[in-house]
Amino acid sequence: MAPSRHRLLLLAVAATIAAALLAAAENKMTDAEALMQLKTSFTNSSSLSSWLITDKEGSKSPCAPGSHHWHGVVCSGGAVTGLRLNGLKLGGTIEVNSLSSFPRLRSISFARNNFSGPLPAFHQVKALKSMFLSDNQFSGSIPDDFFASLSHLKKLWLNGNQLSGSIPASISQATSLLELHLDRNAFTGELPAVPPPALKSLNVSDNDLEGVVPEAFRKFNASRFDGNEYLCFVPTRVKPCKREEQVATTSSSSRAAMVLAALLLSAVVMVVALRLCCCSRARKLDMDGLQVEEKKPPAVKQAQAQSASSAPQKRSSSWLGKRAGSSLGGFGHRRAASAAKVDDLSSRSGGDLVMVNESKGVFGLTDLMKAAAEVIGSGGGGLGSAYKAVMANGVAVVVKRSRDMNRTTKDAFEAEMKRLGAMRHANLLPPLAYHYRKDEKLLVYEYIPKGSLLYVLHGDRGMDYAALDWPTRLRVAVGVARGTAFLHTALAGHEAPHGNLKSSNVLLAPDFEPLLVDFGFSGLISHMQSPSSLFAYRAPECVAGHPVSAMADVYCLGVVLLELLTGKFPSQYLQNAKGGTDLVMWATSAMADGYERDLFDPALMAAWKFALPDMTRLMQVAVDCVQTDLEKRPEMKEALARVEEVAATALARVRERPPQAESGGEGQGSAPPSADSASRSSHTSYVREGSMQRITSVGERSLRRGSNDPSYGYGIS
Repeated sequence: MAPSRHRLLLLAVAATIAAALLAAAENKMTDAEALMQLKTSFTNSSSLSSWLITDKEGSKSPCAPGSHHWHGVVCSGGAVTGLRLNGLKLGGTIEVNSLSSFPRLRSISFARNNFSGPLPAFHQVKALKSMFLSDNQFSGSIPDDFFASLSHLKKLWLNGNQLSGSIPASISQATSLLELHLDRNAFTGELPAVPPPALKSLNVSDNDLEGVVPEAFRKFNASRFDGNEYLCFVPTRVKPCKREEQVATTSSSSRAAMVLAALLLSAVVMVVALRLCCCSRARKLDMDGLQVEEKKPPAVKQAQAQSASSAPQKRSSSWLGKRAGSSLGGFGHRRAASAAKVDDLSSRSGGDLVMVNESKGVFGLTDLMKAAAEVIGSGGGGLGSAYKAVMANGVAVVVKRSRDMNRTTKDAFEAEMKRLGAMRHANLLPPLAYHYRKDEKLLVYEYIPKGSLLYVLHGDRGMDYAALDWPTRLRVAVGVARGTAFLHTALAGHEAPHGNLKSSNVLLAPDFEPLLVDFGFSGLISHMQSPSSLFAYRAPECVAGHPVSAMADVYCLGVVLLELLTGKFPSQYLQNAKGGTDLVMWATSAMADGYERDLFDPALMAAWKFALPDMTRLMQVAVDCVQTDLEKRPEMKEALARVEEVAATALARVRERPPQAESGGEGQGSAPPSADSASRSSHTSYVREGSMQRITSVGERSLRRGSNDPSYGYGIS
């Protein structure tokens, strides 16, 4: 009987477990339901109006074919793999249980929102590889076991919050962690003994850490530990590495000494108080009766008199203007004379220049205000006006004035400029310095004489344009893609890591290596001003009312590639002016109808006909990048890989052309340095004959006169 009872009991338990599992399976939320539950945990979720379950689609997965677009939901293989909800002003809580409903979720971004309170239990979503939670108001400490189960995590960005407490020692258990950003918080205590084994990027600056940086952490740059008063990268006698602790003394002799010191101090205080009282009464008598005047040396009196008489007439001849936020004032000509006097703008308006990159030396606001200056861009519709300034030491810089960068606080602005100035990449031109004023900012860059890709392609079409042959354009395309892809890694928490990619913001070094400027500003400019200031906001999804995302940079890259291949000025760069060519519509239609041969710059076709297959492949990459449907656009990493692949094949084809083919007709080209000389010569001849003037549109001609759009100048947004 006993055995049969045990069997019955086991059967009953098994049936109960099976029923529970079946009920759990039946109650499991669909992807659409999980997203809706997540949305309900947010406040201010109007930006997620596309998150809805329609009658037509029912609970159809957002990743199912034919489903409507759910903003910020990233799909791969029919499953939700990522959430990009940065910069949407979301608040409330983040329902982690909803995130757990997506078994293939690998990346989440809630950066630049208004979430507060303790850090959600993201460690329960164990398959996550990337977490971008920067610039919120998360507070409290990180649980000690937070990292213990995150063996797949590669990127964690918690910078710009209000987190406190110590950095958990369990961080060493995150064995796959590559990037860790904990800067601009309130972490205390000492660093863990060892960092994660795979860590490549670390930032714990601007916290309240103390102690000596462990040896295992010193492989990172010392600047990554700045802003911690008692944290020593290397121990010295100058800087304390620990807070001073008040040690209580218990011996009777110590207590007696303290009592005696207190008595002496009281006596001294009483004597000083009595003397002050007497002096005060005597001074009152002098002031009331005799009006005693302080005697000053004659030289001091004369200097004060001259200062008082000259103060009302003080004027500044600085080209930067006297008043904070003022326009250029009397700058009616192209040149400004060196300033005879420097006004007190720096003392009244936020201090001197702040250097964030010393590659061109160290200089101050006084040096700039005394420099001869030249206008190289107006301020109508972009980030602002720009001037070339040549300082007394011969260093030439570009100074940009912007009034739109008022989205963040001064501290956040300074931290971001410091971050941008520290960037190093062969295809980036980071800022050298900045000057902060509440209603206007000055940004200083190195001056690049050759100017922008926009100018070389559509300007006077001189020798630089003649040198812009097929191999050189390939080099420019690869450099632009590489620089932008680097930004998508380095500024992964930004809404649009570049945010303003267009040919006027691609400068050309003497060897035609492209240098990207004006990147990383999307978080500094308010949403109301962004559509006119940043080109990323002109991507079709942004025009339709959706928030900007990293995919807008992909669209901008596609426009630059179209511009390189066609030689046409894109109408997409213009806001209200007529002119240019709608490159997106033209290229998309021509490729679909099989007329891609008509798209390419005649200057290219005149010398490099044999490269037509490679041109077509690069054109296809460009057309894919400007797709209206975000799902059809490649990620920036994929776009870079495709551009590099086309360039490698194309350059190999150029090198393989036999030298004897050059003696043939038009379009013969081959390997450098001698084998492709005929192609380059043919390209130059085509330019010299002025054939390009026949295809120049009205919009291009007006821009060459500098009358319609500020973006035509030197890297002017």
